[in-house]
Amino acid sequence: VGLSLAAPADRLTLMRRAYFDLTGLPPEPAEVAAYLADTQPRAYERLVDRLLASPQFGERWARSWLDLARYADSHGYQRDDLREIWAYRDWVIRALNDDLPYDQFLRMQLAGDKLQPDDYHGASAAGFLVAGPYPGQITAKTVERIRYDQLDDMLMTVGGSVLGLTLGCVRCHD
Repeated sequence: VGLSLAAPADRLTLMRRAYFDLTGLPPEPAEVAAYLADTQPRAYERLVDRLLASPQFGERWARSWLDLARYADSHGYQRDDLREIWAYRDWVIRALNDDLPYDQFLRMQLAGDKLQPDDYHGASAAGFLVAGPYPGQITAKTVERIRYDQLDDMLMTVGGSVLGLTLGCVRCHD
């Protein structure tokens, strides 16, 4: 883009916006001073490239996808105890930081455990399918209903996050 803003206040505003948009964090005072002291052409582009390469970029932008995937660190429902699903969260962050192409990003989440059966990362990616809240108390009377609830949750999540369609009605209607 080749931005050359004359006023340091304009440059500072642009820098802060880039930091908050790309990492969700404010710049450190030393980073502000270094950026304002950099009068070379393309200083802003170098700043953006550095922010895109930072681990905080994936952490910031993973939040949006994890919301769609209904990620939570607990089971939900009555037994709101913690569960071990952080490997999926970390996989999403790593995929965004590694700039994994979108088709591979989706494919791994839908079938990573089958595409890479002996790989920890493949199983971690498939956490997308089970990231939703499920009841912890399953009895012989409720096992079938709960399994259908789980499948329904997976279908609605894929439809809502990937297709942009709500698919809740298909459970009862064809």
